[in-house]
This record gives sequence, structure tokens and C-alpha cells, in this order.
Amino acid sequence: MHCSACAKGALIEIRMHVGGSPLTFRRCGRCEAQTWESPDGHIPLTRVLELAAK
Repeated sequence: MHCSACAKGALIEIRMHVGGSPLTFRRCGRCEAQTWESPDGHIPLTRVLELAAK
């Protein structure tokens, strides 16, 4: 997996369940780009926070 912002090959990836939903958080150590994904694809941080509030 490569960073979509800078193309670096090593990302930090953390898989977890938030509000009962499986999510994956990815962060690039080079450019600090961050993404959240559900099984359906990319989701914004606001949606992650909504799930966590449940």
C-alpha cells in the first residue's frame, strides 16, 4: 500500500471497530496524510466521530 498523497510505500495501518463498525485508519509517516476507511470505502472523520458517539 502506498500513500495517495506522496506515494511513500510504508503507511501505519490500524484496524478497529468504532460504534460496531469495522474501520481502518491509515497515516503516512512522511507527509502525515490520514485516511479512514470502512468496508464500503473512504469515510470522512466527521462520520467516524458520529460512529464513536453512539
